[in-house]
Amino acid sequence: MLLAKQRDFLLREKLFSLKDKVYIMDPLTQEPVGSFEKRIFSIRTLYRLYNRGLLNEMVVQQKLLSFPAAYKFYTGNDNGEPEEAACLGILKKKFLSLAPSYWFETPDGKRVFEMYGDFVGLTYGVVQDGREIANISRTFWAIRDTYGIRINPEVSDQMALLILCSVIVIHAIHEARKNRGWS
Repeated sequence: MLLAKQRDFLLREKLFSLKDKVYIMDPLTQEPVGSFEKRIFSIRTLYRLYNRGLLNEMVVQQKLLSFPAAYKFYTGNDNGEPEEAACLGILKKKFLSLAPSYWFETPDGKRVFEMYGDFVGLTYGVVQDGREIANISRTFWAIRDTYGIRINPEVSDQMALLILCSVIVIHAIHEARKNRGWS
């Protein structure tokens, strides 16, 4: 099954890895259907989403000099580098909030969806035009972080990939905070 056609995912980070790597798995078979990998040497944080055939589906790059951190999403290409013409939008984090809150907007500034987490960041809801289109849950007690994602079947393939990448970016933000001792 193609990664973009799937609507239920299980994300599990690789336990020991030089580069951050998250496996995207089918929750029923526990088989990998893709991966999300961080590029080791880059000025700005750069992630790539690969399907099972190692084709680059999406590229996510942290914006330079943005506070709080913002991430630009690009359609995948053969060389795996972001191209400004292929920009899909930007994931931003609400600056002052007790519970984690994010939104994704197009390059022209129109909000596409919003993500709201509970106080401890274990569950998230993805809302578009006032209705929930996906929900995310993270395991509380685990050696490695694991997320379950369920996306509404009516959501477009590209929107499903944007939600999937957004969850992994939120995981990366959480890990960075934990490594700095802020969490």
